[in-house]
Amino acid sequence: MRSISGWTAVLRSFARRLVGSSTFILFLLLATASLRPACAADIPSDDEQDVLVRTTLMTFNDANMTGNYAVLMAKSSKQFQEQISAEKLATMAEHFRTDKLFFESIVSEDYGFTEKAKIDAEGVLFLAGVLKSDEMQVTYKLRFIQSGNVWKLLGINVNAKKL
Repeated sequence: MRSISGWTAVLRSFARRLVGSSTFILFLLLATASLRPACAADIPSDDEQDVLVRTTLMTFNDANMTGNYAVLMAKSSKQFQEQISAEKLATMAEHFRTDKLFFESIVSEDYGFTEKAKIDAEGVLFLAGVLKSDEMQVTYKLRFIQSGNVWKLLGINVNAKKL
């Protein structure tokens, strides 16, 4: 099993290869010991999933528009915050700013899940789907972990492209 620092190096290397593309990937690979067991949480209702998806994507989009990732970091899980700084997050998402891949206008659109919501053996909630308008398509894969009664961001993968 790789150490956390080993995974961080892999993540950095992978992120460097993505510079210039419209894909932002940040899957945190954490030791299972730091995560809660799956029995600790139930899959959120459809309405709760909707709120998680829309608020997370809007917070991510706002961070990209302003270049300020502090709010996204504050709303994220402790594990996420320990793995990456706001500065590193800004660097990894730079192409959203340079390519003006801002999607605030479509976050209110209907979306479809590309995979059924699930909670894995480590208690991580996985939500994946797509938002689409005539001008843009945003696909996402979001990972959350429960902290108290609140789902906190653990990993994010967003791909935005203009149509």
